[in-house]
Amino acid sequence: MSGIRGLTNAIGNLSTRLVDSAVLFAANEANVFSLLDSPTDAETVAEQLGWPVRTTRMLLDGLVAIDLLVKSGSQYLNTELAATCLVPGRPHYQGHIIQHNANSASLWLRLGESLRTGKPVRETGEDRSPEELRAFILGMSDIGRVSAREMLDTVDISTRTNLLDVGGGPGTYALTFLDAVPGMRATIFDRPAVLEIAREEAEAAGMLERVSFHPGDLTMDSLGEGFDLVLVSNIIHSYSEQTNQNLISNCFEALVPGGMLIVKDFLTHNDRSGPAFSLLFALRMLIANGEGDTYSCEQVASWTDSAGFDAGRLVNLSPQTRLWIVRKP
Repeated sequence: MSGIRGLTNAIGNLSTRLVDSAVLFAANEANVFSLLDSPTDAETVAEQLGWPVRTTRMLLDGLVAIDLLVKSGSQYLNTELAATCLVPGRPHYQGHIIQHNANSASLWLRLGESLRTGKPVRETGEDRSPEELRAFILGMSDIGRVSAREMLDTVDISTRTNLLDVGGGPGTYALTFLDAVPGMRATIFDRPAVLEIAREEAEAAGMLERVSFHPGDLTMDSLGEGFDLVLVSNIIHSYSEQTNQNLISNCFEALVPGGMLIVKDFLTHNDRSGPAFSLLFALRMLIANGEGDTYSCEQVASWTDSAGFDAGRLVNLSPQTRLWIVRKP
């Protein structure tokens, strides 16, 4: 019987993970963690939020249950995890990407609809609101700060001087690379509304003079030319195989001979047996835009081979992220 109990508990826990996420989303939206860097009681938190004490206590207890707060008597305090990742202004703050995930949560509840129809839940062409767009783009910065540093530890770009960051979003990778390579300049290619945010980030980093901003649609517009390094980070999962093949060909044209292309994404094993994150992310693309998917290392290699690049190499950056690195002859 104990074996059956373990199985039923496992299924029960799996089916209620949404509860944990909902608790985190509510606390993040209310900026609760900024109030709990020192021991504080529910009454004080409720007063600062303008909430009833009863509901505030319920949320704080829920955060204890999912290990984001600790409780001693009537006092609540951020755990190390919350203090590091959930307090605005901290170097590793993740609040924007959490808000983006919260904005997408309702789509997941309609996954069955997308699976039956093959169409996204979000209407094709439906634009995000300015608030949703900002949460998404700055969320990319939240997660990109760590990945960009990991890339610098993995790939030698010290001799590169002219970077094109395709679909560069907030410019996190470009700005990190510029900080590491003083002689480098960067061009961020993205849609105009996104580039407004990238410009803010570049100005805040004191690098505005070293960055150019190229508005355009990467599915149809020229990327420019004369670059010795092109980065395509977390872009290909949003598009079809044909669109990605065209994009890789355009990257080839944008590079000078000897130039390097880095494709960073949630690449799957060739038999699509993992990584788990990558397999689940394909479903996220289904509900979000219908066109996207996650692709295997073999598929990406076929695109770069067809475009004319030299044979590439695969680098495992994290449990879910890989780099495919090629050079133009």
